[in-house]
Amino acid sequence: MSRASYHSPRRQQAAAATREAIIEAAQELFATQGYARTTVAQIAEAAQVAANTVYTSAGGKPQLLAAITERGAGDPGVAETLTAAARATDPAEVIRLTAAGTRRVNQRHAQAVAILLDSGQADPAAAEMLRVTVRRYRDALAALARRLEDLDAAEPSDRNKAADVFWYLFGWTSWRTLITDLQWSWDEAEQWLAQRGIDALLQRDCARPESRADHAPSADIRQQEPR
Repeated sequence: MSRASYHSPRRQQAAAATREAIIEAAQELFATQGYARTTVAQIAEAAQVAANTVYTSAGGKPQLLAAITERGAGDPGVAETLTAAARATDPAEVIRLTAAGTRRVNQRHAQAVAILLDSGQADPAAAEMLRVTVRRYRDALAALARRLEDLDAAEPSDRNKAADVFWYLFGWTSWRTLITDLQWSWDEAEQWLAQRGIDALLQRDCARPESRADHAPSADIRQQEPR
């Protein structure tokens, strides 16, 4: 059998499917019983493969966590949000795009985010992965914040702090607090965080009255108590 025929598309597809099943099994187990308590043997059993197949297809637990994390960090929504913000000329729209974009990525990868945040407290490899992922997330938000500077929209005293405000409002912690801890809907959280960003960073003449009215959260949302 030639090497070319051995590496057939069908074999490659089967290998990719096996790897995906292993990653899915690892993500579910990490989420339900924790990264530290999950073993490779358990992942193999859940994926219905041999333990050795886990290592040869996807690696050990750190590599599996990296694959799970990369799904969020490499989500196309990140690039889409950066592109849309670069084209926007309304400063308030830049902030609303940031709220909408980070909402979509966090919503799609909520389980992976929870795994990374929780495992980062218990495992050195996971802690380093968390540090790198936080840096990537903050760099993306900093690029979005710089768009306000490009539009000469942020208050002068806030220009150096805009990236920090973006991280505070649109980073993992705010989404997790509103959605998981307080049980807000994703729509409510997105609207509320967007308005907080507009109020915190924009000069009054940069936040168009009609835009603020159209997109501001209702009084019920602003005053909402945890349910």
